[in-house]
Amino acid sequence: MKFSDLSRDSKAVAAAADRGPVTITRRDGDELVLMRKAEADADRAGLALAAQIVAVAVSDWPSSFAARLHEPFPWMIFLSDAEQEAFADELVRTARACASVAQFEPLSTVIHAWMSTAQAKAAGWDRTEYVWLDEQVEVERPDGGE
Repeated sequence: MKFSDLSRDSKAVAAAADRGPVTITRRDGDELVLMRKAEADADRAGLALAAQIVAVAVSDWPSSFAARLHEPFPWMIFLSDAEQEAFADELVRTARACASVAQFEPLSTVIHAWMSTAQAKAAGWDRTEYVWLDEQVEVERPDGGE
């Protein structure tokens, strides 16, 4: 449905939302979803419960959990074993925290940050190859100019 339908025929939009979530499209913004509050509350409760179950299920054997994460996150192969364990731990902790407040952007940030690390390592970037200078050193411009 279009955003303008909300003002033109709000009863029809509300009736549609009673049957299930309705996507509202806008010309100048992201799409919105209109749904019954009870439905949204049930979704949040289900996500929170799922996060708790996953956290309990993986707490005793994080290394095998990290190995199983290769299926949904194949880029993990470029991370060291220690980094894979750290990713698995941070993923579970962040998912639990996000579910507890019904805000999942931080979880997406964690996944993208680790994927960026894997991409950099796959491209050959490894911070152990660099020597960091404690003091600035003056160098000539490569083109010989000033």
